[in-house]
Amino acid sequence: MGRRWWWGLVVAVGLMVVLAPMSAVQAGEGKKAAEPAKEGKKAEAPPVEKKVEAPAEKKEPAKAEKPAGLVGTIVAVLPESNTLVVDVPHGKDYLRVGAVVTGQTKVMIRGKKAALENLTWGQKVRINIRRVPTGTELLSVEALDQPKG
Repeated sequence: MGRRWWWGLVVAVGLMVVLAPMSAVQAGEGKKAAEPAKEGKKAEAPPVEKKVEAPAEKKEPAKAEKPAGLVGTIVAVLPESNTLVVDVPHGKDYLRVGAVVTGQTKVMIRGKKAALENLTWGQKVRINIRRVPTGTELLSVEALDQPKG
């Protein structure tokens, strides 16, 4: 039952795709024949539309966007994958931002350099991120308070 139904569906869709353009052409011809030519004027062919094709765009790799500074609360610190997850208030909701920590990422706690592992859940931070072709990159993290708890 399942295979028959599937192949029936495939055949039906194929017929609709093939026959739909034909029926549209036939409907247009029938409409032209049904309209009598007005007296005093000759029947003219409809104007032919010229298709203008846009030149093919060259695909270049996506460029990194400008850094965006956000203030939020740390949800997760994942040192094994070099990832920091922060909830940033956005109206009544939150925007959850996950970003990769690179070798150039600056981590600061109380104005001093620190490691990603020194950040903890619940800490309020200011992050600077940017979008790159591979995802979101963390440029800097600055702890604004001590961790909760």
